[in-house]
Amino acid sequence: MKSRRPATAARYALLTVAAALLLGACSRDISTPVATQELQSLDADYVAFGMVSFVTTSGVREGRIEADTAYIYEETASANLHQMTIVFYDEVGQERATVTGTSGEWNRQTDQMVARGDVVLLVHADSSTLESPEIHYDPTVDRIWSDSSTVRTMKDGTVSSGTAFESDLSFENIRIENMRGGARRVF
Repeated sequence: MKSRRPATAARYALLTVAAALLLGACSRDISTPVATQELQSLDADYVAFGMVSFVTTSGVREGRIEADTAYIYEETASANLHQMTIVFYDEVGQERATVTGTSGEWNRQTDQMVARGDVVLLVHADSSTLESPEIHYDPTVDRIWSDSSTVRTMKDGTVSSGTAFESDLSFENIRIENMRGGARRVF
């Protein structure tokens, strides 16, 4: 008859090791990720990273808003955007213009927007750009404008500047206040 002691000893050793591992795991502090103090102190209801949202009217896409980071406030239906891009579309879905800025605000109920910080507006129809520290958009009056200094550069390199600009969303009626220039940029 064979002895069962070696198998029992092996089981006992295995159980001892398992118990030691379990007890060791229970005595360790479990470290869970915790948001930084700065993030915890934000008054935003949501923080979205890599946000993409579409602006529609009666089911037709009129714009796309992108932001590296968006701080969203439910009570005021507003969002503070960082490293933002807004793309405007025409009636058939073609890109009409693109606005980029380092920050901005978006009212999610009215779709009014403000882009700030080295703002560039690219008009796709003629490849011209409008640069300004701040650009506003209000879809209820079909208007995009800036009350700040503006520089317009045409595809051929012609540069005009002024103290402000205003345009409709078809970008057929761009008006620059106190315009000067019209000279070509030398590269």
